[in-house]
Amino acid sequence: MGILPRKLGKVDFEVRPSFSLSQNKKNRSLLFKLKEYFGCGTIRFSKKDQTYKFEVRSLKDLKDKILPHFERFPLEGEKKKDFEILKEVVEMMEKKEHLEREGLLKIVELVERMTGNEKRKRFLQKVTTSLKE
Repeated sequence: MGILPRKLGKVDFEVRPSFSLSQNKKNRSLLFKLKEYFGCGTIRFSKKDQTYKFEVRSLKDLKDKILPHFERFPLEGEKKKDFEILKEVVEMMEKKEHLEREGLLKIVELVERMTGNEKRKRFLQKVTTSLKE
C-alpha cells in the first residue's frame, strides 16, 4: 500500500492500494501461476531485496479478484491483519473517501498499522501531521 505526495482533488496525497507477494528466483514460477490464476497483476524484479514480486494495483482487480479470493481462503497471522486493512481501504476508495481530507487521514492511520519498516512509519506520521494542520 502506497501513499505518495501528489495533489489529487482536495488532498495533497495519492493512495495506491496494492497486493504483492515475493519469491526468490528459484520459486518465481509460482508467481507466474498466480498471475495466470487471478488473470491480473504484474511480475517485476526488485533490486532492493533481490526477489521477484507479483503485484496487483488495479482497484477493480483488487475488489473483484483478490479480496474475494482471500475472503474465501483466509490468511493467518500478521498477513490476515494486513488483508483486513487493505479490504477497508479498497472499500473507502470505492466510495471516493480517499479524495477527502478526513477519509485520507483514516486511510493513513490504517496503513500505519500494517506491517512495515520504520522509514515508512516515519513518512506516514509526517503525512498525518500534514493532514491535521
